[in-house]
Amino acid sequence: MLCFYVDQAPTLHTQTSSDPVALADSTDAIAHLRQAKVADSLAALAPAKVLLPWLQLTTSLTQHLRATFGVRPGLMVLGEGLEQGNAWECAALQTDEPLYARHIALTVGQQPVVLARSVTTQGAGMQALTNLQTRPLAELLFTDASWQRSGQIHYLRLADSTSGRGCYWRNQLLPAGLLVEEFFLPSLLVKLGS
Repeated sequence: MLCFYVDQAPTLHTQTSSDPVALADSTDAIAHLRQAKVADSLAALAPAKVLLPWLQLTTSLTQHLRATFGVRPGLMVLGEGLEQGNAWECAALQTDEPLYARHIALTVGQQPVVLARSVTTQGAGMQALTNLQTRPLAELLFTDASWQRSGQIHYLRLADSTSGRGCYWRNQLLPAGLLVEEFFLPSLLVKLGS
C-alpha cells in the first residue's frame, strides 16, 4: 500500500512499504499518478463504502475537505510541466501533443489525504494552470463561470488500488479543456474513521 505523509519540513515523502524508514521524494508520487488506469465502472472500482460520496462529489473537493474536517486544507505542488500524457488522457483531450500536468497533494493537519493530477493541452489551459501557482484549482473552476464540468466521471485506480476519479472541464470562451484526477489516500479513510 502506498501511503503519503509530510515531515516537519514542507516536503512530501512517500512510503511504499510498511517500513516507516522506506522514504522517497515527490517524484515517486508523480510517477504513481501517471500510471492511473480507468475502471469500467464505480462497481468495478470497488471502493471503500465511505468513499462513495467523495467519488461522486460535484462540488469543490477543497471545500468539502474544509467542511468535513473544519480546517482549510493545505496544498503542496509536487511538480508541473510538459509531459506525454497517457492514452486515455490524450483521447479525452483530443490531442497527441505533450500535455501540461500539475501534480498536487491536499493535506489535512500536515498529512496528505488527496493526490491530484490536472492535465491540459498547451495554450489557454496551460496558462490557467500555471497562473494558479499554489492556489487550489477549485478557486478557478468553481468561481469562473466560463469553466463548465462535463457530467461524466471517469473512475480511476492507481497501481496500489487507491480509488480516484477524473472529471473533464471545458472553458466556454477559450479553446481549453482540462482533466482533473483526484485520488483518495488511505490517510483520508483513517481520518474519516473507516
